[in-house]
Formats: sequence, structure tokens, C-alpha cells
Amino acid sequence: MPITNPLIILKDDQKKLANKIRKDHDDWDSVTFRHQHIAYCELRGRLRDQIEIPAKNNKPDQDWINNIKEEWEKKIVEWRTSV
Repeated sequence: MPITNPLIILKDDQKKLANKIRKDHDDWDSVTFRHQHIAYCELRGRLRDQIEIPAKNNKPDQDWINNIKEEWEKKIVEWRTSV
């Protein structure tokens, strides 16, 4: 049985988190969603300017985004080698 594309799994996680945010109105989940969304879009080839243009006092945490991307890039490489 083939392994599912990790980007599909990440997108599904984003949908679940979005539903949780709508239900609970949790600010921390919103911050998590934002950073995961940026990482997801960049993994798919989008440029940051195409994703968002943040206010000067509301920049995303680049280290957090890089960590998310590194984690999922490993999963993507593993998936590509298994296909």
C-alpha cells in the first residue's frame, strides 16, 4: 500500500486545526496555523509575498517556519523514495 503524500497529510492537519480554531477561538492555535500555513505554501513553491505581507510589528517566527519545513521536507523525501 503506497504511503500518502505528506503535503496532503499537512493540508489535512491544517483543516483540522482551522476547525478547532473556529470552535475554540484559541489564539495559540491561530499562531500555529499561520506558521504551518506559511511553511505549507513555501513547500509547494509559493513565495512569501504571495502568502502574506505582515505588518512590521507582526512578523512570523522564521525559525519556527524553518523547523516545520525541515520536518515535512524529510517526510516528502521519504515519500518520494518509496513511490
